[in-house]
Amino acid sequence: MTLFQNTIRQATIAGVALLTTAVTFGTVVTPTPAQAETGVYYRATLAQPVEKRTEVIRGGTFICSGTVCVGTKARSRPELVCERLGRAFGTVSSFSFNGKELDAEALASCKVD
Repeated sequence: MTLFQNTIRQATIAGVALLTTAVTFGTVVTPTPAQAETGVYYRATLAQPVEKRTEVIRGGTFICSGTVCVGTKARSRPELVCERLGRAFGTVSSFSFNGKELDAEALASCKVD
């Protein structure tokens, strides 16, 4: 073997090793659908439609458009977040957090007169 052929052989082996490592690593760190998160923690329906806008409420980011609002997890109780959401966007008709609906008594505090 000449020096040139030896260099090509080593480069080919290194390339195959690098490709195998990349494919293996990519398979291990790629999340499965069960692990994937949307980032949406809160969902709310407003009584009146609003223009699309974003607000930060109690540390969570809320995006509202029409009568639908979605938000990331905030640092306060859901009842307080709903109340602040009502102040910022108007009366809240329904409010859920982490897939659970807020009860009617707590939802009453989200209504703006």
